[in-house]
Amino acid sequence: LPLPICSRPDAQLVAHMIHLSLVALLSSPPVCFTAHEKTTLYCEVPPSADGPVTVFDDSAVGTRTLHWRAGSGKLCTSKWCSSCIQRGADARAGSCRSATASGWTLAQSRSNSLLRKPAALLLGGAVLSLPVMALLLSMPAAAPSVAVARYFAQLEAVRATPTLAQGPVLRAAVALLQFAGAWWFPLVAALGTAVNLFTLVLTAATVVLYLAAVLGRPSRWVSTALANAVGAAAGSYALLLLLRSHGESLLADRFGAVLANPSFDKLMSAMQAHGAAGMLGVSCLPLILHPVVLFGYVSGRSDAEVIGLILAGRTIKYLLMAWLTKNAPGALRFFGIKGALFDLAAKAKAA
Repeated sequence: LPLPICSRPDAQLVAHMIHLSLVALLSSPPVCFTAHEKTTLYCEVPPSADGPVTVFDDSAVGTRTLHWRAGSGKLCTSKWCSSCIQRGADARAGSCRSATASGWTLAQSRSNSLLRKPAALLLGGAVLSLPVMALLLSMPAAAPSVAVARYFAQLEAVRATPTLAQGPVLRAAVALLQFAGAWWFPLVAALGTAVNLFTLVLTAATVVLYLAAVLGRPSRWVSTALANAVGAAAGSYALLLLLRSHGESLLADRFGAVLANPSFDKLMSAMQAHGAAGMLGVSCLPLILHPVVLFGYVSGRSDAEVIGLILAGRTIKYLLMAWLTKNAPGALRFFGIKGALFDLAAKAKAA
């Protein structure tokens, strides 16, 4: 594959990296890289003891196919080993008899491994949800009392008897239930969970989608739960980034009445008293995540700590919900969900 011509060194490095990815996909030799002192090959899959290897380094040479000799630790420019790559900053070709020709070492590295297809699709869905969230935030906000009223009305609808006439959002969710057995359906449920961080009116729909995803593929209940937990964490991360960018006024403007709810203060007090354990505990509960995100922001915790605690808590919650949905659906009432909602999701499996 010819390398693109770039004038700037940084652009050329990006081009080399793209070329390396294409080589990894289209060629059979293992792909390794070396940098800095150029004495070690870092490979995801080690090359054979006496076989070809595609090597990338950060010099002007870039990507090249070499031949590895494990016995002597040499990188030959051809399978006949007429010349060898010398250890050192230049990594130039030279005599195979020199002292710097041998002694290359191998190190296995997972840092540049490719994501598996389900994980890549889930990550892509999470990334694509960010502009949707930004669009929702750019729209004029409803009066706080109206937003809260919608949220609790939808929550009450979930706890009561969901029907096809409970609003366009829930009707759209019910229309999607025919695909509950599809491999991508848990990703749709996870995306809905992420977006609901910014709307608070999709609660009924997201619960229906999640339960249907579990029932549609009961053997994959663990991966379905993990996908939904990642969706919740992705939405929380987007909200946390916006908080860091716009300050606490963002939540006050969008969800002022929710923050004014007495239960919100109780949750904040619990997290204040118990720290990370309190954040984890609140994340496990069938409640909105806004208190956890806000507390993590005002307490000065890192993004990784906040999102890690949310991901752990939501994983526990959704794993428990999925197991109950599969084995003891009557116990879902402890999550505020009555049997009528389970029956609605179960129809997708029977269809």
